[in-house]
Amino acid sequence: METISRTNTEALPKYGESIIEISSLCKSFGDNYVLNQFNLTVRRGENVVVLGKSGCGKSVLIKCVVGLLKYEEGSLQVFGKEINSLKQKELDEMRARIGFVFQSSALYDSMTVRQNLEFALRRHGKGKTKQEVDQLVEEMLDNVSLANAINLMPSELSGGMRKRIGLARSLILKPELMLYDEPTTGLDPITAEEISNMMLAMQHKYNTSSIIISHDMHCARLTANRLAVMIDGINYAEGTFEELSKMNDPKVNAFFKKQ
Repeated sequence: METISRTNTEALPKYGESIIEISSLCKSFGDNYVLNQFNLTVRRGENVVVLGKSGCGKSVLIKCVVGLLKYEEGSLQVFGKEINSLKQKELDEMRARIGFVFQSSALYDSMTVRQNLEFALRRHGKGKTKQEVDQLVEEMLDNVSLANAINLMPSELSGGMRKRIGLARSLILKPELMLYDEPTTGLDPITAEEISNMMLAMQHKYNTSSIIISHDMHCARLTANRLAVMIDGINYAEGTFEELSKMNDPKVNAFFKKQ
């Protein structure tokens, strides 16, 4: 892996302790190693964008992070705990500290916007009064500028609105870690920029750490404190947007051609 030295000496120390530690991670499907000795560290309060071509294993990576997929080799620690070693109850407790924004938004079509946001609180927000629940729902909808959509059904929302509601639902438990799977895919440029700016605003407001899976370079430029380029299952190059854009490496340059 080629790592920009300034990333280690200047960028990382301003963030907190490690939230995610990934070392020599391997995940295969049959004979195909999607992750092959992959390494990455994410620190508290930091946004890390993982770049890579479609099908290179980016989504597999974050599914391993939340325990949806088991890895064969290496180490993947989240909040200091090895994911593969967790029992189901421990894994559920871990997931309650993580927000996951799916590419499709994954809203429940039979529920209103309010009910979609309340769902996570019913599962994990034990002991909250109705007033506290209402306040949290309103706060999250205010965050994404959709307070007036509270009683709408998902079918009544545009694609951009669905993305915003998906973000609000993921944030309602005030997670310490956010995982974004292609958050701007399928959106027009203006809406994609709005979503990217909201992700950045939520990072600053709640001091969340994030892994953002994307091939949208504008989103990467706006949201990333640091980028990791995934090629052939490894963390091939790592650094800030500016550092990587100036690298003299054709494999990395390919991501920045249109910038």
